[in-house]
Amino acid sequence: MRLRALVRKEFLLMLRDPHALAVLFIMPTLFLVLMAGAMSNYLQDKPPALRLVLEATPNGSYEQAFRVALQAQLPGSELLAQGDARSARISLPADFSETLLDDERQGLALSFPPQLDKLSRQHLRGAVRIALAQTRLLAFLEDNGDLDASLPLAERLALVQQRTQSQIEERELLASGDLSGRANASQLSVPAWLIFGMFFVALPMAGGFQREQQSGALLRFRALDLSLATLALSKLLPYFAINLVQFALLLSIGVHGLPLLGLQGLSLPGSPAAYALLAISLGLATCGLGLLLAALARSAEQALLLGGGINIILAALGGIMVPKSVMPAAMGQLAEVSPMSWALDAFLTLLVGQGSLADIAPHCFRLLLMAALLGGGGWLLFRRRVQQTQWTND
Repeated sequence: MRLRALVRKEFLLMLRDPHALAVLFIMPTLFLVLMAGAMSNYLQDKPPALRLVLEATPNGSYEQAFRVALQAQLPGSELLAQGDARSARISLPADFSETLLDDERQGLALSFPPQLDKLSRQHLRGAVRIALAQTRLLAFLEDNGDLDASLPLAERLALVQQRTQSQIEERELLASGDLSGRANASQLSVPAWLIFGMFFVALPMAGGFQREQQSGALLRFRALDLSLATLALSKLLPYFAINLVQFALLLSIGVHGLPLLGLQGLSLPGSPAAYALLAISLGLATCGLGLLLAALARSAEQALLLGGGINIILAALGGIMVPKSVMPAAMGQLAEVSPMSWALDAFLTLLVGQGSLADIAPHCFRLLLMAALLGGGGWLLFRRRVQQTQWTND
């Protein structure tokens, strides 16, 4: 009953603290949405539809074949005869049909507007190469008499496309490559800022302990013959529960909220048990850090500076603020010391690598080990602080 009353007290204090609620819920939500939108073009896994200007002789025999082949490689894109300066341009030489089978390089030219992203440029280059190869194969087969030139263009191109298509089996090797380099904006932003927000639970946790100590409430609790274990649990349980709420809420925003804003939504492959294990491991690790900070700090201001500084450093190292895929090799190795990196790797293993509970178990074990070490150290310091406070005030 006493533990329940203390836990209820912690919840009420937090609900009355708008700053703590803003740090735990509003801040990570804003970061999640803003960063997902900011990186939506850079970290997209599917190129957007394009507006292209194709400059070619209108009645050329193979210019039209090239146009149709290119359109097949760029579904949803527009091929226009004229456009503005923001449109990419493909220019075919005037003698395109006559020189198509020559050994010399074709005079085809691509012009990109400055705002066209890297992925779209790569996709357009590949589409142009394939369309040009199919058009040259069409001309070669017709020139050799292996393809009836009197057939409709669509039918001739379909026969050429059948000869140039290959069935390639793709397999995901979970242990190969950097998963953050293959994540899209939502797969990287949602778990990154979810983890960042969960670690900030250490701030109100440590600040609440300092306020109770400075106001004398801690001594009054001890005068009621409350054990130190009960007092410590009354701090851990509410914030652990809040961490689980953060985990579920921010994942829900990624799945259901981002599509409402026109951004790519998050999908959650894998078993629910894997996400549950990750949420519990991460929540215990953040609460262990919070207990340690609560015992170390000597004032609420010191807890704020210490906790905020540690979280920002861990986020900068752990690939939260800058994806590990763009870090130098030395920084990527240094990132492994950050528990935020362990949690992010576990998330990406599930979201990008299609991993299972067994695949994220090593990451979760490291988080649980951190929770045990920091929580154990925090408990010893917490016990010593309470005993020193009692002795000083006798």
